[in-house]
Amino acid sequence: MIKIYRKIRQKMLTENKFGKYLTYAIGEIILVVIGILIALAINNRNNENQIHSEETSTLQKLIQDLKSDNKRYLENIEIYKKQDIYLTNAKDIIHKKSLLDNEIKEVMYYYGAYIEDINPRKTTYDEMLNSGRIYTLSNEKLVDEIIEYYQFLDNSIYQNQETRREFRAVFYGPGFTDFWFWQAEEEPFPFAKVFFSDTDSQAYRTLKQSAGWSVGINEQMLGNNIKLLKTNNELIEHIKMELKGKK
Repeated sequence: MIKIYRKIRQKMLTENKFGKYLTYAIGEIILVVIGILIALAINNRNNENQIHSEETSTLQKLIQDLKSDNKRYLENIEIYKKQDIYLTNAKDIIHKKSLLDNEIKEVMYYYGAYIEDINPRKTTYDEMLNSGRIYTLSNEKLVDEIIEYYQFLDNSIYQNQETRREFRAVFYGPGFTDFWFWQAEEEPFPFAKVFFSDTDSQAYRTLKQSAGWSVGINEQMLGNNIKLLKTNNELIEHIKMELKGKK
């Protein structure tokens, strides 16, 4: 088409028909502009398709990470539910003024609160955050939900670590050595019986404190994992809805 306009333009110049030449020159310019606009539109379309494809792939990977965390929360919840039975029963025994031999045997190896690690899979989220890709997602509300979830998760991990540190400082501290020294004996029960007979000793008071604290810690961990599971499920559903809308 451009070659045709050039031939016509040369003919107009040769025949000294400036008015017609000007018309054809403008037409040629318009044709070039249209071509540029079409090329830009195609390029923009290709860029949009690439962004759309990358966003879809990223969200699909994020769902896989979230499902992995989901499984971990479910496992933790079951563990904390079982521990609640043991810890509550042990606390009731330990808080008695005197213990029978069979009760001593139940709690002589008492281990207190056990805090499960969350160990989340954050590979995709960390990549999104470090690259800034999370802020280019088309759904701003979803961006906020993702960030809030992982902030809550990070805070939960920190609280777990702090609670574990504080509990161990008491449970394995110097004021509680009388509870531990006899556990390495070949016949520990006689030593245990002596320990549990003196319910007013400093070590026994620490044991009672730890027993009550352990129940509270376990309830806190259970509630936190239930909340993490709920938030996790909601985020997965919202991402699925976003992916469904992109098809």
